[in-house]
Amino acid sequence: MLKTIILLTDTVQQQRPLANLLREHNHDLAFCSALRPQDLAAIEPDVLSEARLVSFAADVAVSERFLLQLGYGAYKFYAAPVQYPGLMPAPDESDEDPRCYSVIAQSMTIWPDFKKVVGLETVTVPDGTVPAERERLVFSHLAHLFWRMSGMIAGEATDLPGIIESSESQRPTLAMMN
Repeated sequence: MLKTIILLTDTVQQQRPLANLLREHNHDLAFCSALRPQDLAAIEPDVLSEARLVSFAADVAVSERFLLQLGYGAYKFYAAPVQYPGLMPAPDESDEDPRCYSVIAQSMTIWPDFKKVVGLETVTVPDGTVPAERERLVFSHLAHLFWRMSGMIAGEATDLPGIIESSESQRPTLAMMN
């Protein structure tokens, strides 16, 4: 049974609103807060088998060992300056002032071929938007994606359904890795 959500965020101010939103869907959830890899390492191993990691706008690497111990998977919410995730940007798109972003919810696994996109929104930035406003616009879409998916994140499913995934949708077995 899912008992704990580990929230990995960029700032401590993001923790409470995200936890409150998830708690609306599952009142019995406990929460662990993390901002750095050291915070993740401090979580007791017996908690991990009944936990799900949710990384929100955090640029923190999570160890393979940690991911393997999670009983309910790990999901990362992030923004990328691409219109079509997984495809190279068009040659005429400028990296300095992108007009199109994708906000993405993606599974985190140690096997890159088995990662899947579980949520996606595209954001078009109007011409003439200053960088601070662009950042606010993209972040608000990222928060909206999290809000839309909060029921699934707080739910019992061990694996969220993918909207974009590899042709191999099963988790690798030991035999497959040898």
